[in-house]
Formats: sequence, structure tokens, C-alpha cells
Amino acid sequence: MPSDSNEWMSAEARVERARGLFQSGKLEEAAAELRRALASEPDRGDWHHNLAVTLDALGRHAEALPAYECAIELSPGHVHALLGAAQASIRAGDLDRCVRYCERAAKGDQKIEAAYSLRIMALGMLQKYEDAESVYFLAQQYLTEFPLCLAEMANVLAQQEKFDRAIWCYRESLAQNPKLPTVKTRLGVVLLRAGQLESAHQVLMQALREQPGDAGTLLALGRVLEGLGRASEAEEKYRRIVELEPANAVAHVRLGNMALRAGRLDEARANYTLVIALGVSDMSVRLSLIEALTRSGALVEAGRHLDELFGKGKAKFSGGAAIAEDPSIALGAAGAAIECGRPAIAVRILVAAAQRHPKDERIWIRLTRAQFEVGNQRGARRAARRSLRLNRTCVETLHNIAVDAVAHGKTTRELKRAHAAVTRGLLHHPTEQGFRRLRLRIITLRMHAALGRAHALLLQSITRLREWFTMQRL
Repeated sequence: MPSDSNEWMSAEARVERARGLFQSGKLEEAAAELRRALASEPDRGDWHHNLAVTLDALGRHAEALPAYECAIELSPGHVHALLGAAQASIRAGDLDRCVRYCERAAKGDQKIEAAYSLRIMALGMLQKYEDAESVYFLAQQYLTEFPLCLAEMANVLAQQEKFDRAIWCYRESLAQNPKLPTVKTRLGVVLLRAGQLESAHQVLMQALREQPGDAGTLLALGRVLEGLGRASEAEEKYRRIVELEPANAVAHVRLGNMALRAGRLDEARANYTLVIALGVSDMSVRLSLIEALTRSGALVEAGRHLDELFGKGKAKFSGGAAIAEDPSIALGAAGAAIECGRPAIAVRILVAAAQRHPKDERIWIRLTRAQFEVGNQRGARRAARRSLRLNRTCVETLHNIAVDAVAHGKTTRELKRAHAAVTRGLLHHPTEQGFRRLRLRIITLRMHAALGRAHALLLQSITRLREWFTMQRL
């Protein structure tokens, strides 16, 4: 009996020591002490909770979740253990389990905001937007202030692109708690997405003053400055991120994109190559690298990358999602493929891009050319028609149609089609020299065709005359 008492007292002492170690930042030692205490007293739910919190602080989230669950099993009404398990479930990707834990926590304490805010977050990630909004209204019934719920509801609304409501929720959240981390940055991003660049700039500058080295804020501010046409300032922000976080792939991509647009091709290549070396497999980065290589004259290397991505034996290209954000990347890569003598690859890229951006005239123009390059006249004409639906006076498309018609103008019908295409082009663009040259070419072809027909008729007449004279002699 005394032995048992001493063992119990030893475990209590270890837990007290672990608490002191945790407060002084010695997390590994704190976790070790808690494990020793639990080895003696495994039925203490509160100790399992302390261990879970310590493991979370160490970043060992996969180990924290079982510890939270042990605490809940031993102490079913432990609200903080339930909320810790809910957070750990989100990190583990088990969003439904997070919702269940939050519901149990709210039953235990209706006044604890995290029980609602975490549930709103999980439901938003599950795209159950109406359920998330119901939880938000439920929180209002029990809480006088709910800044976390407002912030999470704003995130849900932003996912649905309901920017006005999202902006209101973010501002109200900050009004209730101005010190909430990342909320100003999120507000700035939504203002950017809503096209309110000046307001986004003001909010993000304020956020940056409060957190000078925050990479997320610097990145969002850089994007805003790009939108405002202040490229040099945007580039400065991205370079600051790289100084703080040399392996920040997003900042390197933005720097690569800016260098590519400015024609600094070596710099663009270096940034994209670094991003790929960091293990980023984003299709858009590979396509941008290919464009940079092509424009710098490294066609062999660009062709090698194209073949790796889209060459023979590869699965059907499904890169629509990869080029969804910026269709100009697909246009650049398709142009590179054509320059490298791989028009079939250009067609595959542009078909995927057209599916994602059916109203982007540039894609249909480039697709028309690519289809002509591979000899697919039917596909080219279909793409040209789509282009003309968007812009009936498009010079490039009308010119492509006319060139194709002239190239295949061997019959009277094809020459008529060529003439109609050029006439239409000149109607909308009477000073376009390309159409004038094509019209001259069509006139020449039609004259040759007419002379050919006349020559054929003459030969036919001579043949008939000979036959007639032969019959007369007989």
C-alpha cells in the first residue's frame, strides 16, 4: 500500500514538473515527463489532454490526435479535449469527425466560441455552405461577441465568391477583436479578388505594420501592387519574402512571372528551375519554364520538357486545372510548342485551356493556328468559328481562315471560299496589307483556274473535231 501511494505521488510530481517545463519552452522534456506519469496512472484523462497539447505545440499533430481521443474516452465531457481533437481532425483531413467533436463540445459548454468557429471551418471545407451558415446563426444565439465565427464565416463566403458579405464579416470580426492574427491579410486578399485594389492596399499595409515579416501579407501586398501597375514595388515585396524564406516557392514563381513578362529570360528560368527543384510539381510552372526556354532560344531543352509532359505514351492531358488561374501560361506554352515543331502538343494544351476559358478569344485564335499546323482543317475551322463568335472582326482569325482557304484553293469551290474569307477581312480591315496580298493571290489563282478550264475546253473541242474529220473520211 505505501508503495502504491509513493508511485501515485511520483506521477503527480512528474505532471507538475512537466507543467513547468512546458511554460519554459522545454517541450520535449515536458512530453517525456507526461509519458512517464501516464505509465504510472494511465486512466488520467486530464494528463492525456496535457500530453496532446504538448505534442501539438511540438508540431507532432499525428501523435496528438490519439492522445486527445484517450482524454475524451476517459473524460467524455472534457470540452478542451474535444476541441483539441476537433483541430487535430482538421489537420488529419477528417472533417466530419471534427464536426462531431465540435457538436459534443457545444453541448458541454454553449458559451465557448471555438465549438462553433471550428465547425464553420470544417463545414466550409466540406462545401456544406448552408450548414456552415446555420452554425454561424446558432453562435449568435449564445454569444454576445463572436469574432472567430465572423472570420470563419467570411472565409466560407469568400469560397463562394460572395465578396461583399465576406468583406463585411471580416470588418466586423476586426471590430470585435482587432488583434486577431491573419484576419487583416485575409480581408486584403478578398478585397483584391473583388477588384478593390486601393482598399486592399490600405488594409495590407496596416497588416504589414503589425506583422512586418509575415510572408502571407507580403505576398498578398505584392499581388495588389502588381494590379496597381507598381511592378517594381511588387518585386521588392517578393524579394523580401525570399530573403525571409529562401524556399518560398510561391514568391519565386511570382518573381519568375514578372521576369518573364519583362523579358529577363535568364532570371525567369532560374526562378522556375529553383521552384521545380523544391519539389513543386505545378503544371503552370513547367509550362512557364518552357516558354522562357523557347523565348531565349533554348529550343532543344524546351522540346525535351514538352516531350516529358506531353510526349508519346503519355496519358491524356488533363491540365485544365493547372492553367485555370492564368490562361496566358497555356498560350505561352502552346506558342512554345509550335516554335519547337510540336503543334500536336500545342493543340492538346489549348483544347484543355479552351474548356476552362471558353470565352477567351486568344485561346481560340491560337488553337485555330495550331490545328492548321497539324493539318486538321475541320478542327481549325471549328476553332475559327468559335473565335468569330466572340469577335466577328478578329484580324488574326479572319487571316488564318483566308490563308487556309488560299492554301487549299485548288477547286472553284475552295477559291470561292478563299475569296469570301478575304472579302470579309477587307470589309472589317480595309487597310490590312495581309488581306490585300491574299486577294491578289486569289485573283491569280482564279485566273490560272480560268485559263486551265479554257485550255481543257480547247483540248476537248480539238479532240471532237478530230473525231468528226475521222468519221467524215470513213
